[in-house]
Amino acid sequence: MRGSHVAWPWPSIDVHLWLYWFMKSTASLHLRSGPRKPHAFRYGTLAVELLRLLRGRRSCAEFSRRLGYRSNVAHRWEAQRCWPTAARYLALVGRSGRSWSEYVVTFLGRRPDWLDAHAPESPEGVAAFLRQLAGKVAIGTISEMGGFSRYQVSRWLSGGTQPNLPEFLCLVDVMSRRLLDLLALFADPARLPSVAARWQQIDVARKAAYQMPWSHAVLRALEIEAPQRGAEQLSWLSQRVGIPVEVVRECLAVLRATGQVREHRSRHVLGESLPVVTAQDVSRARDVKVMWTRTALERLEQGKPGNFGYSLFAASRSDLRRLRELHLEYVRAMQAIVAASTPNECVGLFCAQFVDLAASDNALAE
Repeated sequence: MRGSHVAWPWPSIDVHLWLYWFMKSTASLHLRSGPRKPHAFRYGTLAVELLRLLRGRRSCAEFSRRLGYRSNVAHRWEAQRCWPTAARYLALVGRSGRSWSEYVVTFLGRRPDWLDAHAPESPEGVAAFLRQLAGKVAIGTISEMGGFSRYQVSRWLSGGTQPNLPEFLCLVDVMSRRLLDLLALFADPARLPSVAARWQQIDVARKAAYQMPWSHAVLRALEIEAPQRGAEQLSWLSQRVGIPVEVVRECLAVLRATGQVREHRSRHVLGESLPVVTAQDVSRARDVKVMWTRTALERLEQGKPGNFGYSLFAASRSDLRRLRELHLEYVRAMQAIVAASTPNECVGLFCAQFVDLAASDNALAE
């Protein structure tokens, strides 16, 4: 499996199957600049670019004095001789614009309960943020993906020690696959040379996901080993995802345009793997969710195989919030199974709805 795209239909929540993509890939490490993966980032280089963007036109010495340091620590940061902690950097980000708590709420799609107990830019807040991203994923899995020891990851998640900035960037990347989406909230990715091209690719692929949602089903089907070529491959893809050949052809055209698929000897093969999250455009993301929910409904109406069910219940407001969290944990557990699944033989669709039937959402009411 080379890539994935999923938009879960809960209010303001769009969860990407990051683990699905990453665990099917291989990883390499570049220790001085931070862990490195194919098509991902040099986290040390990215950290330097973020710090320079924060420094602006000031000299390193002037910036260091402004931060309250007697030494020229900004120069040492940018030379990758030492790093600010994640908490220190996020506090600086909060001083330069909107508060970090606003960024956290925007990124997560809701206000997490731990914000009531911890300042988001504090060491405790950073640990809570990372724990939320980790969910129920095993520490061993995170350590393997990021190239860290289990002890390091355990200490960071518990708040026993603090990750430095490159380590924090790596953790966000491997635990959410949405690092650029987070950075884009407070820094223009086009002004970060090491990720500018990547951001542009993802933006084009995201627009393609809005334009042709079925293209991602075709992309998943291409991960299945099949000997077909030409017209036979088109027919095979049509049968695998249950759509007409004409639609398959349109999807492949979109995927070729974004570089996610290429033609090789009359056969369509996987190209560039891009993590696509559709939450940026709320209206268009809603349209995509409606489309996939409608697809599941059509399968139900046609009596086709699948698990379809519902449950109506009464519960306290606090328990409804707890059930939502449990539902998200279930999704993360499902992702882990998908990530470890081999060989690729089927393309599945998981749709879930969890709503308060009241006109206003009582679970989110104060």
